[in-house]
Amino acid sequence: MSSVVRSTALRAGGACVRCRKGKTKCVYENGRAPCKNCAKGMHECYLPSESMAHAHGGVAPSNRQQRPRESLPSERIVPASAGDRGGPPSVGASRHVSTANEKLTPELLQECERVINKTLPACVAFHKPSCLQQLKNATMEWTLVNALLTTAARHSPAMIRRYGGQLGGAGAAEHFAQKAGQLVMQSLASPCLADIQALCLLVIHEWGCREAVRAYIYLGQAARMIQMYRIVSAQQRNSDPDQFLQDESFRRTLWLIYILDCFLTSSPGRRPALSTHDVLDIALPCADMNFNFGSPVVVRTISGVAPSHAEPGATLSEVGEFGHIVLATRAWRNVVEMMTTTTLETFSDTQCLALEADIDTLRQTLPPHFADKPGQINLHITMGSGYTYAMIHCLLNCGTIFVNRRRILQVVTDENFTIEAWRMASHTHMQTVDRIFAASHSIIHSLLALEHGADKDIMVCFPIFMLFSAFTAGSTVAYLTLKGLAPSTVTESASSIVRDSLRLCQDGSESWPLVTPWARHLTVMSKVLRDMKVLGRDREAREDSRATMHAPSPHIKDDVATPPDNANNEAMEFETVQPNSTGPGSQAPNATSPSAPAPTIEGAAGSEVGGETPLVRRPGITTINGGSVGAVDTRVATTSPPPHATPVLQHQQMKVDSPSAQSSVSNQGANAQGASVPPGGADAVDMTANELCQAFERQLLELDDLAAFMGGGV
Repeated sequence: MSSVVRSTALRAGGACVRCRKGKTKCVYENGRAPCKNCAKGMHECYLPSESMAHAHGGVAPSNRQQRPRESLPSERIVPASAGDRGGPPSVGASRHVSTANEKLTPELLQECERVINKTLPACVAFHKPSCLQQLKNATMEWTLVNALLTTAARHSPAMIRRYGGQLGGAGAAEHFAQKAGQLVMQSLASPCLADIQALCLLVIHEWGCREAVRAYIYLGQAARMIQMYRIVSAQQRNSDPDQFLQDESFRRTLWLIYILDCFLTSSPGRRPALSTHDVLDIALPCADMNFNFGSPVVVRTISGVAPSHAEPGATLSEVGEFGHIVLATRAWRNVVEMMTTTTLETFSDTQCLALEADIDTLRQTLPPHFADKPGQINLHITMGSGYTYAMIHCLLNCGTIFVNRRRILQVVTDENFTIEAWRMASHTHMQTVDRIFAASHSIIHSLLALEHGADKDIMVCFPIFMLFSAFTAGSTVAYLTLKGLAPSTVTESASSIVRDSLRLCQDGSESWPLVTPWARHLTVMSKVLRDMKVLGRDREAREDSRATMHAPSPHIKDDVATPPDNANNEAMEFETVQPNSTGPGSQAPNATSPSAPAPTIEGAAGSEVGGETPLVRRPGITTINGGSVGAVDTRVATTSPPPHATPVLQHQQMKVDSPSAQSSVSNQGANAQGASVPPGGADAVDMTANELCQAFERQLLELDDLAAFMGGGV
């Protein structure tokens, strides 16, 4: 990184523009930019003679790089995103972004090092010693530098203040993502491994920003680049002593693409970027110790056999830390495959049991130090491997919840299902519920431990999948409790899991806009759960005062024994409410759908009991995918849209975009004045437990949670 040697600050013309405006002494380290004041505040440092180029987004002489590949256009206007078509603003919408590389100040250098050392996936997919050395020597590809800064920006309060603006961490990350994206596009003719690694980080960035289409396309591009890199590197193999490091770096990058491919193709219509052939003969990642020190070893493939490049009779080494994440991802993806390819008619309980057995087998084959036992994660946090440990078990526990929840859905959607029958057969169902609660508790406990052990000078920014597993845990536990499927003895535990899950998702939405609809959905479930607990306590107090001999359950049985005063208050038909069809003075439809099961009273927190005022029920419920169940079908479209449907792109954006905070506030204000509330404001919706459970069941069967996980249906 060459720069123009500047005069000392004491000499006329040597002071930078910022110090001149502030009338402060401008002191350069070794006569080079930035000065101490600009470096301390992480500001751009340029002389008055460079101000013209800086004002137009050009590259100042002190920051201009010599490589022709990094000679970039002065600026580009980011095309208007979906947010300009009526949805919420995107982090890249209508922004003039300078593509000049930032001066790698000591503060920015430290942020890059933090990502390489401690942040998934870089801390397991990249070779730490060589990356750190390249940073210090200023020899790292600028593509990867900007991608690392993109990741770091979500964790760094200083970077958020400097680059975030109103968008916070997402805006700061976008500042560097634009620069990295430009450089990646220029390297398509001859991509190096750093370009592919940078593109993987950009996939995660776009995914977290709810730019579903862009993330999916970037993922396909990364897959093609790694395939071409493999062909070229195979022709250039030599006896370089660092050949193992080069090969292992390639393998880890390929496995990172594989993991992202499993995540971002979790719904019908999403085709995988990698084929089975691409990973069939690729060794799993070795132990980090072997990788960091460049000790050549041979590790088995994902199918359990030795790779073809291994010498005959070679001893197979243990699968490494990153390798266990790969295996756990495959186990989770197998469960998702079952969910996306079976219906209520083709469901097989035997298949679910086999998938759960595979997950249990994988748990049992983990090394002893990765076993899921009390206090284990705290040891890993101390040793610096806490996120790796947590990621493995979040994948396995999320898969466990998926399998057992799908089995429960098959039971409760049967037309002959009743809560009484469930309780009578509790010995057969209790193990399923217990597994879900145990997995949910493990997920939440892991994230809370990581949060407690985090560095105090950074913002905690969990990987997207960890937040999704927390959402899955909280929403599933809330559903089981509201439905009356969980024993009343675990109500307090359920409330704790839901409360922590909601708080984690709310905090996560500050870094990842993708998480915002999940948090909104959990807010509704948490509110209904609290209302149910309040009604339960009131019923207990009344029954105690009446001195009854057989007090009913505060959660379920009293609702069965005491019918609501308003017997004609039927369940809302959520799926017939259109977003703009219900005007301020019109009434929402109140007819029960022929296809929906008749509403039951069990667990209905909004029923009028003992003269109490019932909850005001309004049409619409926030969907996991960010809209309203009444507003739009959230399933991923695999066929052409029906007649009179909106264009595909607009339809997709309606599914992705959530009501803004402002609209929710206005809805609440309208409610206070007695006005009717449009169905779009999720935060202003009150529902009974039964209505919420029925809507949640439909969303799960329609794979709405998976669509929300990927960033919307495309």
